Amino acid sequence: MPPEIITERLRLRPLATSDLSAYQTIVSDPRVAQPAGVALPLSPQHAANSLRADQQQPLAYAVTRRPAGPLIGTVIGYEHVGALGTLDPTAVDLGYFLAPAFWGQGLMPEALTGLLTTLAHTATPIQTIWATSLATNRRSQRVLSHLAFKLIDDQMMVPNPATMALERQLLYRYDLS
Repeated sequence: MPPEIITERLRLRPLATSDLSAYQTIVSDPRVAQPAGVALPLSPQHAANSLRADQQQPLAYAVTRRPAGPLIGTVIGYEHVGALGTLDPTAVDLGYFLAPAFWGQGLMPEALTGLLTTLAHTATPIQTIWATSLATNRRSQRVLSHLAFKLIDDQMMVPNPATMALERQLLYRYDLS
């Protein structure tokens, strides 16, 4: 994982334990929690466990304003399980969130463009990036489409462990090569 990615307005740096308070505040917002599949209310212990789990992923970035602001979001590349049920080191499942106060400013497309550009120019085994979006999450769909992710499938999935409700999700793919 490249240690840091700098864009015009943002700094993507490794997600740190010191980000816990801001992380919990952001993911406790229902507008962020629901599409991220986070069960509310979110206990401090569950938030800490989630942060630790995110930190262990192949790509785990805190999104901050430049030069060194507090956490306003995350970009995580989760381990990808391939069709045969084994980990695929050439792919990641993209997850991201941004504090609602920063929505509508083009910050997440900027962060993801920085990530994709960096990965394309870095020696990494990662070649494919997968992403899902709730069918109702038009913002996320616009972000992914703007970045040239290809819509692959429309499927019913269980996104929220709290409700176990089936919800329609769209599956996207981005190839670095």
